[in-house]
Amino acid sequence: MPTVIRLLLLLFSALSFSAISFSAEVNSPKSIASKSINSNSTKKIVAFVSDRSSGSLVVAAHRFLDINPQYNIQIRSVSQINLMADKELSRLVNSADTLLMAAVFAEPVERLLNLKFPAQQIRIAINGDRRLLSLNSDPLNQYQTGLFDILSYEQKKSLFKRLTDTEQGSYAKQLADQQKLWPQFSYWLQAKGYWQNRSDENRLGLFTFLITSDQENSRINNWPELKPAETLRFYLDSKHKKSQQELAGLVKKQQVPNVFILDHDTGDRPGDWQLHQGLCQAIASKETTDGPKANCISVLSAWGEASINAVRAIKTISEHSSQPFVIISLQDFVVGGGDGREQVSDLFIELNVPVFKGVRVTELNSALYDLSSQGLPADSVHYRIAMPELQGIGQAHVLALAAASDIDELTGAQVSKTEPVAVEISRLTNRIDKWFALQTKANKDKKVAIVFYNHPPGRHNIGADNLNVPESLWHMLNELKQQGYDLGPKDDFPVSAEALLDLLQQKAVNLPEDAKALQEMSGLIHNMSAESYQSWFETLPEPVQREMQQGPLGFMHQRIEHFLWGAGHDYLLGLSQPERQRILTELYEMMDSTMHDLHHALDGIRHKGRERALNLLEQLEEEYVVLIEAQKADINYFSNVEHKNNPNWQQTEKLQQAILAMHIEGVRGWGEAPGRTMVWNNKLLIPGIQLGNVFLGPQPPRGWELNEELLHANMSFPPPHQYLAFYKYLAKDFSADALIHVGRHSTYEFLPKRGVGLSAMDYPSIVVQDIPSIYPYIVDGVGEGIQAKRRGIAIMVDHLTPPLAITELYDGLLQLRQLIESAEAASDETTQKKAIKALRHKIDVLNLRDELIASMDEELVVRGVGFSYVDDDFLLHEVGHYLTHLQEEFMPLGLHVFGRDWSKESINTMMASMADGDNLKDHDQGIVQQALVASPKAEMSALINALNGGFVAPGKGNDPIRTPEALPTGRNFYALDGSLLPTQLGVEIGQQLAQKAREENEVVFRQNTLGNSLGQNTIAEKEAIILWASDAVRDEGAMIAFGLDMLGVKPVWNSRGIIKSLELLPLNKTRKNRRDVLFTSSGLFRDLYGSQLELLDKSVLLGLAASKETINKQYPALTLMLIQALKPVADMIETLDIEGENGWDNESLEQNLIARNWVFEAKALLIAHPDVDQNILARRASLRIFGTAPGAYGAGVNRLAERSGAWDDRKQLGQAFIKRMGHAYGVESEGLNSGAGAQDLFTAQLNNVGNTYLGRASNLYGLIDNNDAFDYLGGLNLAIETVTGKQPDSFVISHANNQNLKMDPLQVALLSELRGRFLNRQWIEPLMKEGYAGARTMGSEFVEYLWGWQVTSPEIIQSWVWEEVKSVYVDDSLNVGLDEFLKDSHNVHVQTNILAVMLVAIDKGFWQTDDATKQQLAEAFANNIIEKGIPGSGHTHANHPVYDFVKPLLDSEQAQKLEQTLAASRMSYQQDVSDQAPVRIQEIDLQSAEQQKDQIADEQSSEEISEETESVASDNYLYAVLVFAFLLMLIGFIRARRL
Repeated sequence: MPTVIRLLLLLFSALSFSAISFSAEVNSPKSIASKSINSNSTKKIVAFVSDRSSGSLVVAAHRFLDINPQYNIQIRSVSQINLMADKELSRLVNSADTLLMAAVFAEPVERLLNLKFPAQQIRIAINGDRRLLSLNSDPLNQYQTGLFDILSYEQKKSLFKRLTDTEQGSYAKQLADQQKLWPQFSYWLQAKGYWQNRSDENRLGLFTFLITSDQENSRINNWPELKPAETLRFYLDSKHKKSQQELAGLVKKQQVPNVFILDHDTGDRPGDWQLHQGLCQAIASKETTDGPKANCISVLSAWGEASINAVRAIKTISEHSSQPFVIISLQDFVVGGGDGREQVSDLFIELNVPVFKGVRVTELNSALYDLSSQGLPADSVHYRIAMPELQGIGQAHVLALAAASDIDELTGAQVSKTEPVAVEISRLTNRIDKWFALQTKANKDKKVAIVFYNHPPGRHNIGADNLNVPESLWHMLNELKQQGYDLGPKDDFPVSAEALLDLLQQKAVNLPEDAKALQEMSGLIHNMSAESYQSWFETLPEPVQREMQQGPLGFMHQRIEHFLWGAGHDYLLGLSQPERQRILTELYEMMDSTMHDLHHALDGIRHKGRERALNLLEQLEEEYVVLIEAQKADINYFSNVEHKNNPNWQQTEKLQQAILAMHIEGVRGWGEAPGRTMVWNNKLLIPGIQLGNVFLGPQPPRGWELNEELLHANMSFPPPHQYLAFYKYLAKDFSADALIHVGRHSTYEFLPKRGVGLSAMDYPSIVVQDIPSIYPYIVDGVGEGIQAKRRGIAIMVDHLTPPLAITELYDGLLQLRQLIESAEAASDETTQKKAIKALRHKIDVLNLRDELIASMDEELVVRGVGFSYVDDDFLLHEVGHYLTHLQEEFMPLGLHVFGRDWSKESINTMMASMADGDNLKDHDQGIVQQALVASPKAEMSALINALNGGFVAPGKGNDPIRTPEALPTGRNFYALDGSLLPTQLGVEIGQQLAQKAREENEVVFRQNTLGNSLGQNTIAEKEAIILWASDAVRDEGAMIAFGLDMLGVKPVWNSRGIIKSLELLPLNKTRKNRRDVLFTSSGLFRDLYGSQLELLDKSVLLGLAASKETINKQYPALTLMLIQALKPVADMIETLDIEGENGWDNESLEQNLIARNWVFEAKALLIAHPDVDQNILARRASLRIFGTAPGAYGAGVNRLAERSGAWDDRKQLGQAFIKRMGHAYGVESEGLNSGAGAQDLFTAQLNNVGNTYLGRASNLYGLIDNNDAFDYLGGLNLAIETVTGKQPDSFVISHANNQNLKMDPLQVALLSELRGRFLNRQWIEPLMKEGYAGARTMGSEFVEYLWGWQVTSPEIIQSWVWEEVKSVYVDDSLNVGLDEFLKDSHNVHVQTNILAVMLVAIDKGFWQTDDATKQQLAEAFANNIIEKGIPGSGHTHANHPVYDFVKPLLDSEQAQKLEQTLAASRMSYQQDVSDQAPVRIQEIDLQSAEQQKDQIADEQSSEEISEETESVASDNYLYAVLVFAFLLMLIGFIRARRL
């Protein structure tokens, strides 16, 4: 197609789209209200109702209006309300004689509460957010409002109780009794009765009741009869209504498996019942292992007591059958309601069968869910997923999505329906079959696959967090043997944990970079042919195949093709124009976001074709824009054109292939199977050992080991082919009946795609398939564990931490304490001076001076002296305080073994620590100790019970010292409901912490870099706070509250402890200013607490609003931008304008640092982007919340740190952090597509950060025993240094004990942990008793994570630190035999890794040491490699540059042997042909003349030029100029969008 025609098409499409959009707006549901407002009806009812209830209410309205045509009823669903403008909503409300608000929650609540209502209007709020009760107004009370507000909690409890107690008589009798008890609420109780007794007659009665005149309403006898509805109904196979007795007889007679579907009492209404029908059809289509199909029994119940009775009925019915059964719960929130929660949980324990969560999603249709990166809407996760987890309900599947909705012409209601998702129903019923197999198969016939952690890969790293994995595996195998599982011939069974480890090291370890090891292993383990894998791979969803082979471009290309020409286009044809527009907008946003991320990925790539690739991406995006906009303008535009014949589409395919042909890591995929990871002789290796019917294997590597450029690209990329092949083997070849992942944590739950509510296209779903997944996990790892439960579709079995002990002083630290005591006890001045002199000397010997200066910094400034001149008393006090601080910390002693009883000594140690932590004062210590003692057996019993197809009881996970209720372990832990965070306790703690921060860190103002052009010379430094899910679970949201208080904002809770709004706190003597806060969120926090990110975003904006009038007066040019920025909190501002004190929004810019910086940043954006819409820039200037892209996890610094050969300069890690964490989050609005890349904005925020904060609320975890701390805090500090040239002041908040809150400089926190734990024999000696697992904890955790801090914080980890570590771990300065221990057996691989890290530290210039040390380490390292082989770590692979540093330190013979070993291990790959001769197509030059030179050079080397894509020779000069000018305008538009 000629370019000019394409240009005209685009312009026509844009105009057509405008016209269609206008037409759609006029006829959309949003405008229906205004059409109905001018009705001349004598009485008008307006009803606001939940989406799910709209259909049944419309049916009742039709019946009523058929009888009473003179009246007017208008109904709006919650979704419709969300689309209405405030004025439109207000007009509709004020036009009503009667307003009904039924089952209304979430966003509309605040808007309704802020409206003004007519004085003589009847208003009834029922079954929704209880805040709406304050609006109730009825004629019996002369339209008085606020009656509910004056009731006490106990009175409300009495008034709101469910009238379902049959012992108290019929519903009508109980209602009459209630109305006598509460006469002033008779009207409301009657309306509620009609609604809760859901039937067509009662809904009709409700309308009749509401429209009756005032005089008639005063006489209760005139009210329509209320007919009690059935609160419990049963159906068989979704066809036949049955009684409980009939079903009991049926299951007794048939003796086949049973599937119970537990649903709300509305489950059989049109639009919902189809799900039951779909489930029952799927169940009927399957045959069980014994032949006949299972029964499908629907159990529908009302809320509260009725749902308790429903579960009781399931128990009664199932007792008549000896066959297996399961429950699918479609009920949201908790079954039984708040009061019945524990009763139902106990019933589930008695039933002892899996309870699956089926989810209906009414907000999103299948296309929108397909395009969603998040999955379930964030504000629904708490009631759809989190609250059911409190009862052990899990393994969630999204079974129904919104169907195309219709607008009822008579009432204006949007009638919402759901339609079953056939693929997900199939996945769930397949999973149920597997659970049936666990319930019915003999143990000897069950096949169990056990997967352990081996990441990063290598011989040095078989283990899990605080768990002795070899011993735990050994203990599990013996228990399985006792339970009758087939473990193979007796002679083949390992005789000890050590013998098992020998087998694992031989056959079950990942060594993707070691050719020699792969060759040797290939003859001992399963080899999967590429053909076998490919045949299975082709069964995966097409988008997944494309992404695996072609990367993000392939996935995006397929999705666009799907919606322009495929089944997605057919689906769009059946939708309304607004719905189509919404889907195509989401498609555009997905494309735009992918392109943005690819551009930033290329910025970090070292590839000769980078500039050309950027150019091709620009052109590809242009083509996609043309195609999507054409589809938006005319849905039939592509209907009659084969996509292969469409010139725009042809061009996209050529551009895409040209980019892929460049083979740029992070842009391309893994290519055709089998790929390169864990492949030998073109076969995919499946490491592992098989003992009879039990398989043990390592979780596969993620792929970046052979593709280190991926770490710089920082894209979220899928697992390599071998990863999927491993799980394909377990499911299809080994035919596992159950899957056990051992210990925190696996990698499969962190694979890309949706956060919660996974589909068949999400990689965790692909990996685990339909196999029952059981996951032993440490009890203090709830944050990450919840992710494992939800995204891993797993049943958790929590296990104990190691015993925790109070830290003891040792050696030099003990000598310090003794010197302090000597000085304080001295009887004369001479003796005291001598002791203090010795103390000062010892401080320097121990390299403590810098730490003490950091901890004393504020006091030293006040006193105006340096450390060397502090007086003796102050020195004694501060050193004593430092040592006390060390002794207040707990340390783990050894590791836990899953299911193995603790010794009496360990129990006593743990109980003493729990008592010291002051958390047992409200508990019976005897009961707590019993729970602790019972825990190991409970763990193993729960595991075995799950393997029998049973139910694992729910429990509250957490740090046992902090939360004794976490005991006993062996439970399916849950997290605190996100809607409650931060709790009032969390806010109290957060406010105390914020006050500490303000006291210790005064505001600092910096000169702006743009000078007076902005009219303001200084910008206030920002505070940066890291948000982690794990600590949010432990501390009840204290770090969220810390950030809120720094902003000067506080949550407002309702009576149930759920946050309903925000309160702007006034400035005072303790809160002199509002700090400007930048938040960085982990991926886990984003997924678990997405609503809290929106809460924080609103808090920032509310803080900005506190200077609204000030900005309007001082910077009137920014007034419109400010209005736009504040739109997400407009309702709160309106409330403050009405109810707040005069001048609440007049804070000065010296006080309100949020506002001060917004002014600066808004102006800076206007100067930098004069062509971008100011409304967009206004919002972007307010963005303060950043994290990884949706579906991505980790800041990326830890990966690069552990692959130390992948980078040369520390700034590369800082840049990687910015790219990966530079995605903005908050309330969706113009200027913010939540989760979209905004790296430039993030960089601008980092440029002004002065202080960073990380909270730690665990007694177990610190800073150097995990890689998250340096990944997020170290990475953040390094990113700030990368931008500004210096590190910020950094602080660690310790609040594991609420009675002893601490805020220490990072240097103090880090080095005191190093001294107190990792150089302490109290920690080392128990680990030595753990054998290999203990060695791994020392070398593959402690030393590895110390290295991470070295890279991110070199000013703290100085050379003396490595000297100390070497002294202890290499030279055995503690005289505990540690050097020999690390040389023993498989421990030597850990030692090799320790030596490698030390050598890399020297080679990269971090550790300045003498030649003798270098030679000692090099010789020991080389000797280990030569004799024992390469461990396989990121510091030891055969191509690591450290060997170039090591070899000159060796004698020639040893150097030669080392090179021979390395040569045998090096992998060899053919060079990509594309690197030599890139595919060429027509390219439009968008860059500089230098780039044109590269283009000419490329063209000279091209072998293939497509004539169709060559520029058309033009005879008309003006024609060419116009076309080129248009393209430049289009490119400018695209770039502006990306900004």
